Amino acid sequence: MKLCLLVIFFQPGDLLAQKESIRLICPLNDATIVPPPKNVIHFEEPDLCVVLQSVPDTIVKSVGIGRVTNTELTDDSKNGLVLFVKINGKDYYFWYTGLNKLLVKRNDVVKLGQPLGYISPGESIELLMYEFDKPVDPTNYLDCKNVLKSDK
Repeated sequence: MKLCLLVIFFQPGDLLAQKESIRLICPLNDATIVPPPKNVIHFEEPDLCVVLQSVPDTIVKSVGIGRVTNTELTDDSKNGLVLFVKINGKDYYFWYTGLNKLLVKRNDVVKLGQPLGYISPGESIELLMYEFDKPVDPTNYLDCKNVLKSDK
């Protein structure tokens, strides 16, 4: 009887913990996290983003199953896109910037790991993550093997 009560008591918490767990694939296979510049005066909070660089990998992939909500040409003549993904009933937006060429367009539905665009060898992308409109640190959820973690 006590064993049954323990199983019932701990099971809902375990289910909730599993439900909140988010794992995203790495948008680049052999990526290195580019650390932010040191000794820089910050007047405002930095963006919660990750800058990934890859020398051998030039294909940028989708971190989840979703829909491209926007594409744009950024100030530095690179391409950017916004990907909407629903995870565990919550709305997430991923903003990719720094792509040389896009392979998707607005309203395209993409699969997990599907190529979104290209970068040149040695160039970097920036990835921002939002839970609806709240910035989230993507490094907490990205499953990037062979990635050099920067010191925070």
